[in-house]
Amino acid sequence: MFKLSKEYIADLLLLSVTIFWGSTFIIVKESINMMPTFAFLSIRFWIASILLILMFSYKLKHLNRELIRDGVILGIVLFLAYAFQTVALEYEKASIVGFLTGLNVIFTPILSAFLLKKVPSVFSQVGALLAFVGMGMMSFKGGLSLSKGDLLTIICAIFVAIQIVLTDRYSRKHDTYLLTVVEITILAILSTLVNLASEPYLFPKKWNMYLIGSFLITAIFATVYAFVIQNTAQKYTTPTKTAIIFVMEPVFAAIFGYLLGGEVLSLRAYIGAVIMFAGLFMAEVGPALVKR
Repeated sequence: MFKLSKEYIADLLLLSVTIFWGSTFIIVKESINMMPTFAFLSIRFWIASILLILMFSYKLKHLNRELIRDGVILGIVLFLAYAFQTVALEYEKASIVGFLTGLNVIFTPILSAFLLKKVPSVFSQVGALLAFVGMGMMSFKGGLSLSKGDLLTIICAIFVAIQIVLTDRYSRKHDTYLLTVVEITILAILSTLVNLASEPYLFPKKWNMYLIGSFLITAIFATVYAFVIQNTAQKYTTPTKTAIIFVMEPVFAAIFGYLLGGEVLSLRAYIGAVIMFAGLFMAEVGPALVKR
């Protein structure tokens, strides 16, 4: 009987995370048209933080100084990634922001090699290259100039890569559930501080069902589920493979951008999506074929 290894199960779970993240690009873009950016992030992450604390309250007694320190570092890096990405959505299409965030697939192997001394396999390197080429086809608009939204998203991609590499290091020595609690709580605190310093109010002036649904979807699925899975699954896979899997996020961002926001892409962009899937296939299936 065919049995999936822990690594493949971890990779499948990480892929499920990209579906939720991809679906939230258009949701967040619509939501920040209704209220200030950091006010939205504050509410989203406080809901997620409270849920995590309630879920893992029985573990809180095991918190220690080292775990809190590493969780704070992860939270700060992740906050910077979200901040740059969410502000970028004010200037660029959700699908394009999703594509450029995928640049972390190039930054992650480099950081992994230098910081973790982990050189990716040949299949992962080829997969990352294919993912990068496909992403370029999806996002390239015919000129070499970058918009403000593009630049903000590239900075976001760098912080995403740093977060992936640090998660690989910290998840192997700490309780991943507690690590997630600290990480998301720091996200909530920083979002609130920035909001109070730069925006006039925290809660939306007018509540509606779209905003309520947006908070619940982004908090429960795109935050609680996503980061519990990421912090746990990365114990069993590599940073480079994680980055290659996460590059599927822009593909799902394009799908949901079309379904929910009517954003239509070019034929070249769809070909790029196929190449990105080929890169993921290479990274996942290549090592198994060689073993056989």
